[in-house]
Amino acid sequence: MLSVKKWLAGMLALTLVILVTVAGVIIYVDPYFHYHGPQAGLYYELNNERSQNDGIIRHFSYDGMIIGTSMSENFKASEAEELWGGTFIKVPFAGGTYKEQNDNIAKAIKYNPDLKIVIRPLDYAYLMDDPERVRDDLGDYPDYLYDNNLFNDVNYIFNKDIFYGICLPMLEDAQAGKAAGITSFDDYANWMAEAEFGPEAALLGRTEYKAPEQNQPFVDEVKEMVEANITQNVVELAQANHDVDFYYYLTPYSVAWWGSQKELGTLERWLAVEKYAIEMMLECDNIHLYSFNNEFDVVSDLNNYRDECHHGDWINSQILGWLYSGTDQLTKENYKDYLAVEKDYYTTFDYEGLLK
Repeated sequence: MLSVKKWLAGMLALTLVILVTVAGVIIYVDPYFHYHGPQAGLYYELNNERSQNDGIIRHFSYDGMIIGTSMSENFKASEAEELWGGTFIKVPFAGGTYKEQNDNIAKAIKYNPDLKIVIRPLDYAYLMDDPERVRDDLGDYPDYLYDNNLFNDVNYIFNKDIFYGICLPMLEDAQAGKAAGITSFDDYANWMAEAEFGPEAALLGRTEYKAPEQNQPFVDEVKEMVEANITQNVVELAQANHDVDFYYYLTPYSVAWWGSQKELGTLERWLAVEKYAIEMMLECDNIHLYSFNNEFDVVSDLNNYRDECHHGDWINSQILGWLYSGTDQLTKENYKDYLAVEKDYYTTFDYEGLLK
């Protein structure tokens, strides 16, 4: 009986030693930056936006940030630094809603009083969205990495996949002499290597544009949704943080996207949605609002696009230059002229001509 108790005690002690070792290694390496920034001597691969971005926002040093959906993933932080100076991070959330992005900007402001510039594409297709929507359809969200609850950290510090699949290889690489560092914010999340561009990709196999069965109006229900979304997830944060400059722009989708909206009968409703959202955002002096929908050489050239919406990184570079120089900035004085030109172009464009 005594030997059984000793055996059980020994097994318990061994289990505790293993658990403490696993937890200690994960906490020390901390590949998701949950407790601290990168350790000197280790190389950190940035490859998991929803697991690593929170830690980057909390524990890195920066005074500028680039955030957004996949439309922001091809930005190069080094180019933003050349224009504005300072140090930029890039923390994209592929498919992330306005709420997800805004919550993370708010967190950056909370944890980093040095933050001065936020660059963020406002996905046109998300203007008309539920203000509380989050993308829980993209897999399990690692909520335990986003809160300050130490108890649910067990999901991180006792995670065998993180221990064996990430931490041990990082330590082995360091032992083998691999140079320390971190994936650059130019390369992080960049999808250019896997993309194919051109009319065939942008048109998604389309062979015709049909006339709409009916045009969808800008009804009060839609207006209320837009107002709630823009107020909660764009305007309020700017109003509460006058010392931060928010460089926001409406994403320049290709003419193929507008052709799809015309076919669906939603084109003019989108234009009404945009007008309402613009008028709300222009009330904030520290929101520098832009739209590149009237850069027709860009949006009408399908060689710039991998699908109806996503453009190549050369457009991201151009956008940074436009943001810095003030090109296509919307103001209370010019936005109505911009909207008139935009409406005329997209309502009269020869979409069938794209198919020839």
